[in-house]
Formats: sequence, structure tokens, C-alpha cells
Amino acid sequence: MNTTLQQGDPMSRRGGAAPSHIPAAAPPPTGQSPRNHAAARANDLATILNEVYGIRADIHHLRSGNAIASVFLGLLAYSDGERFWWTSPVLDRSGDHLLSAASDPATAAQHLAAHYRILRTRPAASLLESELPLLTDTTPAEHVVPR
Repeated sequence: MNTTLQQGDPMSRRGGAAPSHIPAAAPPPTGQSPRNHAAARANDLATILNEVYGIRADIHHLRSGNAIASVFLGLLAYSDGERFWWTSPVLDRSGDHLLSAASDPATAAQHLAAHYRILRTRPAASLLESELPLLTDTTPAEHVVPR
């Protein structure tokens, strides 16, 4: 699922919030904190990326309770425990980046693997100059909470 990022919206750039049309996340399983649930789902995503696609991802925890799977320079997948969202390297017709989302780790991994293949063909310098989210952008990003 892709949605066009809106110009001028501070949440639409560099790892903004999940699209509002994604249903609200369900609570974590009984006895599991939201933080642990997000981390577990991000780890599920990383496992699938590694085992199925041969792509290694690092998992990072945010104080907000969300987790990030760092797949490649410019490709960060956020998780709140129930869904995943990331900024796609694919541009829409107007040249804006698309925000992609998936509700399960297998679907997210499939799309992220395709985006990974796209980014691997681009020079690192062009990725640093792009408006794709970089891990250094998200480390203090407490605003990365889906609505």
C-alpha cells in the first residue's frame, strides 16, 4: 500500500508517521508491553528479510515504544507492534516519495526486499543527498508515533 507524502507536512518527510488510513494497532498480547511487542514484530521482520531474502537488518528501539528495522541506507521500516511503514525509494508522478505500509512482516519483507534492490543500484552519495530517512535522523525521533 503506497500513499503520496504531502508537501509542507513535517511528518511527511524523513520517516514521518504512518498513513492515517491504516487501522489503529491492536494491543500487544497479554503480558507483553507495547515496547516488547514492537521489538518482537521488528525482529520477525528482520528474521524474514535474512532467511528469505538474504538481507540483514538491524533493530533499534525508540523511547516511544516503536522499533525500527534499519534495512539499508535510506530504508528504515518502523513498527508499532502491529504494522510496518517506511518511505519508499519509488517516486510518484510528481516526484514525491511514497509512504509504504504493511500489516504483517512477510508482506513488509517482500516489499522492503524490492526497495532494497532498488537502493543497492544507487550511489551512496545520492542516497545521502536524498530525502529518504537516515538512521541518524530517527534516533531522537520521538515524533515517530503512528496516528
